[in-house]
Amino acid sequence: MDTASRCIDIGEGDPLAPEGRTVAAIYALGDTAEEVGQALLSGGWLGRRRAVASCPVARYLTVVVPGVVDAIVGSSGLTVHLIGGDDIEIALPSAVAGFVLAFDVGVFPELMAEQRG
Repeated sequence: MDTASRCIDIGEGDPLAPEGRTVAAIYALGDTAEEVGQALLSGGWLGRRRAVASCPVARYLTVVVPGVVDAIVGSSGLTVHLIGGDDIEIALPSAVAGFVLAFDVGVFPELMAEQRG
């Protein structure tokens, strides 16, 4: 099966489509890195530092957005993999990008998942 990947803007597309739901979920986290951290903590979304597929934001998206199989979150954008094989790339808002950068260097230790193994 072929996969498609494309980048979307906040104003593009159907808000009920996976793209729209993903963008809405990202923006719902907050307007500052601190608000994003608090929203993730309130929801119990823990993760690992410098782990693009298992940071708190990736774990949040895979549960709250229907149709998302997994998410890869970088410091400036994310890719969600959808049921059916399509990929969507989304630029991160500055608040979420700031959270990701801060989390990766050890800020928000309360959001660190236990390392096992």
